[in-house]
Amino acid sequence: MNEDRLDELKPVFLAFNGYDTFKDGVLITSPDLSILYCNPSFKTLFSLSNHDEFFNGDEMLRFFVDRDLQHEDMIYVLNLVRSNPEWTGSHTIPVREGGSLLLYSTPFPEPDSGFMGRIWIFKHSSQASLPDNLLVQPDSLFRTIFDLIPEGIAISDLTTGRFYEVNEHFSKWWGFSREEVIGKTAIDLDFWVDINQRNDVIDRLRQYGYFHLIPVKMRGKDKKIKDILFSGRTITIDDKPYMISIPVDVTNLRQYEEKILSLASFIELNPNPVLEIDVFGNIIMNNEAAGSTLFNLTGNYDLSQYLPEQLDEILDAIDNEVEKSFVLEIAIQDRIFLEYVYVTNQSHTARIYLTDITDRKKIEIELLRKNEELGSAYEEIISTEEELRQNYDKLIEQERKLNENERKLRMIVDHIPGIVLTTDTTMRLKSIFGAGLEKIGLLPNEGIGKSIEEIIPHADKEMVHAHHLALKGLDSSIEAVYGDRNTLLYTSPIYDAQNTITGTIGIAIDITEQKTLEKERKNLLIQLEQNLIELAVLNDKIRNPLTVIATLVDMYAPDIEVPISQCIREIDDIISNLDKRWMESEKTINFLQKHYGIGNL
Repeated sequence: MNEDRLDELKPVFLAFNGYDTFKDGVLITSPDLSILYCNPSFKTLFSLSNHDEFFNGDEMLRFFVDRDLQHEDMIYVLNLVRSNPEWTGSHTIPVREGGSLLLYSTPFPEPDSGFMGRIWIFKHSSQASLPDNLLVQPDSLFRTIFDLIPEGIAISDLTTGRFYEVNEHFSKWWGFSREEVIGKTAIDLDFWVDINQRNDVIDRLRQYGYFHLIPVKMRGKDKKIKDILFSGRTITIDDKPYMISIPVDVTNLRQYEEKILSLASFIELNPNPVLEIDVFGNIIMNNEAAGSTLFNLTGNYDLSQYLPEQLDEILDAIDNEVEKSFVLEIAIQDRIFLEYVYVTNQSHTARIYLTDITDRKKIEIELLRKNEELGSAYEEIISTEEELRQNYDKLIEQERKLNENERKLRMIVDHIPGIVLTTDTTMRLKSIFGAGLEKIGLLPNEGIGKSIEEIIPHADKEMVHAHHLALKGLDSSIEAVYGDRNTLLYTSPIYDAQNTITGTIGIAIDITEQKTLEKERKNLLIQLEQNLIELAVLNDKIRNPLTVIATLVDMYAPDIEVPISQCIREIDDIISNLDKRWMESEKTINFLQKHYGIGNL
């Protein structure tokens, strides 16, 4: 059989992919006995690797010779088939290590050209054998194989289109029982979604005698639309033309293909370079962006510039079929690329995805620089924070001392016989306290927010004027009278941290008692001065008579002159002492008058 014919037949037999689930070994050959297919059970039966493939046209006899079977029996069967291509039957084949295999075989007829191929079923002799009538009746064997084929096969009258026969899997595939189908047409059962597709395959069948894997859409009893690869051939039964058709459901495959195409388009449309390399480091796939990006940077299409320096490690992973990922960086001209390399053991390749991270790198460098600046700033902040903490501690200590001094000052102020008051710039009272409040009938901080005139009715105008002067930045000290009380008032402006006047402070000291005492002292000094004057006059009045007495005694009574003179001297000494004390009293009065103004009339 020529290779073109072999390639044509392979898909027909491979459509029977349900053989993969058979417990028996299944082998399908072409008419010239070249191997087309074997299922997993066949491989297990003959201890073959799952990686062994038989779609290479191996001649069946050479296979059994290579597997060291008793090939004499196989030669007998193969010669039987070559001499009689229509042979259907069974044969027992001994195995060298003991035991035997039961072999069943039948051809697939092909109208007008002999046979499409042949199916071989191998069963171990320890398993139950097929019924005797199957061993001797080809029609029964063909029916069994027909029903075992895991596709929904149908045979229909080529003239009328009515179904002639269907296998068991037809019902499973399409949901119709055999009784519902036989005698009906595909149009009666609404199989066709597009009647034009049905007309196309019929035209092909009439023109060529077959059609192969034609994509159509069909639906079963549940009305779900399926994607089908439809194959069919004309056969002759009792001299009448029939069509045998095999639909292969590829709905899931189509969906998978769409996903594959979507993924492929995703790679191709990806604006970033994507490449794939084999185990030798050859670039076997790349998207358009890989070439255009490289040309824009270098002016050439040498894609090897994308290969990383760690290529040996990547190739080693591919060779050892180790799934592994690499994240690398490469530089091309002035651009930096991040390479994500994924090695898969399924395709034995590595795919490389590149992303231009030049701008990100620049940002990272700038961020690192900013981070260093922030680190320095943070150190400064820490240092400043420590300094602020120390200053805060000092401030707390100063505040404590200030509060203590304020407390002491308040105690002093509260006990001095006076009043302390503060005002704002509108002359409204902000505070007032002091022991002197009691004397004018007020309580501490009574009348906050009121004017001085409102809190102290009939206040001396000089007192109010002194506060107005303080708002202008002038200090003053005046004596004022409120009721029957004398007051000494000191006023001054209050400044804030910006040296702005924010109000006034006035301290009024009650000097009523002081003024009374001063007046009394002045009166006493006046009285003393008058007494001293009277004493001087008295001295003169005493000395003058004593002089007259002394003269008279000397003239008229010399005999008593001595005792009289003694008495006169004693009296004169007393008057002299009085003169001294008078002089001392006069000096005292002069001192008080000079330094304190006391006693001035």
